Amino acid sequence: EKDERNRVCNSSVITFCFSRAFQRLLTDAGPDSTVYLTSGYFNLTRAYMRLVLGTGASYRILTASPEVNGFFGAKGVAGAIPAAYIHIARQFYNQVCQLGQQERVHLHEYHRPQWTFHAKGLWYYLQGQGRPCLTLIGSPNFGYRSVHRDLEAQIAIVTENEALQSQLQEEQEMLYRRSTEVSDSTFQQPDRYVKLWVKLVTPLIKNFF
Repeated sequence: EKDERNRVCNSSVITFCFSRAFQRLLTDAGPDSTVYLTSGYFNLTRAYMRLVLGTGASYRILTASPEVNGFFGAKGVAGAIPAAYIHIARQFYNQVCQLGQQERVHLHEYHRPQWTFHAKGLWYYLQGQGRPCLTLIGSPNFGYRSVHRDLEAQIAIVTENEALQSQLQEEQEMLYRRSTEVSDSTFQQPDRYVKLWVKLVTPLIKNFF
């Protein structure tokens, strides 16, 4: 029992440290730098969302389109999870538009037939640099559950090695090559219809996924 308590305490410290470090990264990202961020289940914490919407860096956020969501086609209540993520993405996109941040914050969706999308990562490009100098390795989901509930590990790699930077750039571009940018018309498509009960339930359960 004591070992279990220590494990939980240690995991909380690790999570807290990464969360603080990640917030510092977003805070310090310069106005002409670019952050590429991917998450299969897009559900930013409030703190992360404030930083993305309020800091000067440009953001290219990649998440799963409904058909590559891991719960797409699931039976029962689980089958509504992709719709909940549509609702969350639309709320975020609406906030971007309301704040006039469309030129700085871009949301993308990954598409690939017969695949599911669960890529997690971050690539940071300094001003005027064609290759990333920083990336995250591990399981950075950036959502509430990842930050506050799960035991996850991340490592930040900062490098000036041009060969490694080129590999990281290729990795990032490969993912985004199969994506489309979200726009107003995206949410007008028939497969983006979200039932009222899903909209009502999503705020109550979004902190659990």
